[in-house]
Amino acid sequence: MNTKSKHSSGFINAHTHIFTKDHVPEHLARQFVPGPVYKWLKTSKVISKLKKYYEPPEGHYSYTQRNKRWSTYQNRIEIKRNPILKYGLLLIKILTWVAFVYYFLQAIKPLFIQTIAGKIIYGYVLVPFDYITYPIESTWNILVLLFIIALTFKFVRNGLWKMLKSRFIKIVGKDRLEYLLRFENLLRYANYNSQGGIFSKLTQQYPPNTQFVVLPMDMEYMDADIVPVSYLKQMDELIALKNISKNKDVLLPFVFVDPRRIEKQTEIDPFFKYDDSSPDEIKLENCRLKTYLDDGACGIKIYPALGYYPFDKKLLPLWLYCAQNEIPITTHCSVGPIFYRGDKKVEWDRHPIFEEVISNDENGQPKPPEKLRLQQIRNIDFQANFTHPLNYTCLLIPEYLKSLLELEEYQHLQLLFGYSKEGLKRDLSNLKINLAHYGGSENWDEFLAKDREQEANEIFNNPTVGLNLKKDLLNLTNLYRHWHYTEWFSLISSMIIEFDNVYTDISYTTHENKYLNLLSEILNNPEIKDRVLFGTDFYVVSNQKTEKQYWIDMKNMMGDEKWNSISYKNPKRFLYHKVFK
Repeated sequence: MNTKSKHSSGFINAHTHIFTKDHVPEHLARQFVPGPVYKWLKTSKVISKLKKYYEPPEGHYSYTQRNKRWSTYQNRIEIKRNPILKYGLLLIKILTWVAFVYYFLQAIKPLFIQTIAGKIIYGYVLVPFDYITYPIESTWNILVLLFIIALTFKFVRNGLWKMLKSRFIKIVGKDRLEYLLRFENLLRYANYNSQGGIFSKLTQQYPPNTQFVVLPMDMEYMDADIVPVSYLKQMDELIALKNISKNKDVLLPFVFVDPRRIEKQTEIDPFFKYDDSSPDEIKLENCRLKTYLDDGACGIKIYPALGYYPFDKKLLPLWLYCAQNEIPITTHCSVGPIFYRGDKKVEWDRHPIFEEVISNDENGQPKPPEKLRLQQIRNIDFQANFTHPLNYTCLLIPEYLKSLLELEEYQHLQLLFGYSKEGLKRDLSNLKINLAHYGGSENWDEFLAKDREQEANEIFNNPTVGLNLKKDLLNLTNLYRHWHYTEWFSLISSMIIEFDNVYTDISYTTHENKYLNLLSEILNNPEIKDRVLFGTDFYVVSNQKTEKQYWIDMKNMMGDEKWNSISYKNPKRFLYHKVFK
């Protein structure tokens, strides 16, 4: 790995994606639309339709089509320049809309005639029009007429589409619409045939010498049907792309790790295999992960929203290896459109580690605690249980890691961590991890909106301590409150303050300039300013703004010192590790 020391023009984008449609499962629409409708909306078909919608039709640039567009322009500009034609056309549009609205109201008359609004409309407003319009008794005939009007006049179709679109947005709601737009944009960009093609679209929007952390995605275990091209092939292509001479110092790939892939690996071709004969210095044996790291990969990426916790038993040995070698880990730490699409499993009804008191005994004393109850039903909601920032305290706080190793399915790892009843010889308190997206913009909004809750003000009131999670989480009442009610901006900020190697990136979250004020303010905290990374979440964020607009806005609103910290100094420190310095 080589992060350049000369950065007069370039910098480091710590969060980008270049996976293609071939790396996305066919039923990604599952849980977004009712079953079995999602089975008809295969990812490949949706991408094909989006391509036709957004890209110019075949022959668009031919002489024939160019001349046709010129002829259309001449007709339209002639109408605009001729007052008789201009106002004559306006009159036609007005009369057409009057007729359309009149007959539409006649069609729905049986439904509203007895209402107060109906009596006003049909008893007074429409009476003058009854004398100048042709009476049509049959509702079906009226509907046919409305269809013909809409089919004949493009301005009617466009007007109806705008009204339907506006109504759809109100029904769906702002948050769900945001998910849909991100989902749609993801599919649009994924339509490119190669990772190299997408990477070129990224790099051309940046100054020379800019470097890009590229995060692949392994979606084979999210229960959304088959992925056309396997993740292993995606990684092989990514490493090959990195080792093209022009990309060697520009493309910084991470390796995506899913515990279910490790669980299903074979002895012939293992994904992750290690030698723990010297637990204080774990070494990788021949495996896919070792090959990727040897060939230029410089970090690990996980995405718990796909259906697992970051403290999965298959991941713990890898985390110990990463901690010992300062290998950076980037994890998805917000909610978004990519999440587990299958049914919620029974064991996901409660948290594996965290506990809560659910009642008192007959003496008024708290009963023994039970595992924390997780009551979300919809996939889009319960993904937050996997991506919640407090899950990482189960790795970072030795007391929680010790509790984890006491679970039956984890006990085989006790020797690796030097477990005893008194404590652990080896822990993960120095794990270098980037909680990507800083919780997401919805959590930033929640933080800014809360003015009475103490937790939402601790970052400013106690900038060197924050929420004091190391102590606070050991109290079950406080743990319950933080899990359910403390917004993630405060939680992540506190984790940065309390743990030496916790970072966060601002990818996607800061797509609106209104968030840059909060970012600038939080960067005034000396405990936080060195652990925030610039990132964009390309290409997912392009439904909000282009890459060049993203970094130009931020660079010029942050000022040189803060921009230099988040876009170069901090990412360079985060990416450094002992395996590849």
